[in-house]
Order: sequence, then structure tokens, then C-alpha cells
Amino acid sequence: MIRSFIGSIVLALCTSVALPALAQQMPPPEGSPEQSNPYSQPGSGSTTTSAPNKALLTRAKVWFGELQSGSVDRSQLATSASSSLSEATVANARQMIGSLGKPVSFVQQRTGSQGGITYGIYVVTFQNGQTVNFLFAVDSSGKVTSLGLGNPH
Repeated sequence: MIRSFIGSIVLALCTSVALPALAQQMPPPEGSPEQSNPYSQPGSGSTTTSAPNKALLTRAKVWFGELQSGSVDRSQLATSASSSLSEATVANARQMIGSLGKPVSFVQQRTGSQGGITYGIYVVTFQNGQTVNFLFAVDSSGKVTSLGLGNPH
């Protein structure tokens, strides 16, 4: 499993740790506590919402597909994210989710923003009933800063 904090690539290829739990283990930015926000701490002023963020969802679906195929568009990555997303990590992601087929549902669990980063956490379900959590985050200029895969609780 590879872990990092928001602001860099997180591609956690894990079999027993759910993405929200992983996010809570990452060093969160300072902030006001919100139980539904895995990145918040006292005083952050971060926002977490259950309202759909359609633009973020659309991009998350595209990136999930890229991870499934093992071919990512590095021009969309923030500089730090591009340097920390190795070809081996992309290959591991492809191995984990590539054979699952096209998702039958992609459901937002939460979205939020903090420190110029907007993120969404989604539950992706496949035809065979298998589910995967997916974290997708972008900075204020639209560059992808974080990706995460994990098994739901």
C-alpha cells in the first residue's frame, strides 16, 4: 500500500483498508472538525457536502477508466502528483481494477474542499457485485492531485 496526503498522489492499492479509513490516516490539513470529512481537523473551514458535484464526478469516471486501462494522461496531473505516480503504481491499479469491466454504478459518498483542493469519494460497483472506493481530488487550477483505490468496509 502506498500512502500520501492530499496534495500528492495517493494510489492505495489495498485489500482490507477502506478508502475513508485510509484518508483518516493521512496527515490532514488543519481545520474545523467535520465527522463526514476525512481530511478535516479543528479550525480548517473545510466543506463537506453530499450534494452532487457533476463536473468532479465526470472527471473521476474518466480517471477511473484510465487507471483500469493502465494508461493515464499525465498532462492532467499536478507536478507533484505526476512525479509520484510511477508506472508500477499505474500497473498495480490496472491489475486491481482492470479486469472488473465497466462500472455499473459510480456513487458519490462525499465531496468537499480544503486548502484549494476539491475531492470526491465514490463507491464504484461492477456487474459481479464487487465494489471499490475511489478518491479523486483536483487543485484550484483543475490539475489532479490525488487518486486512491480501496475496498469499502
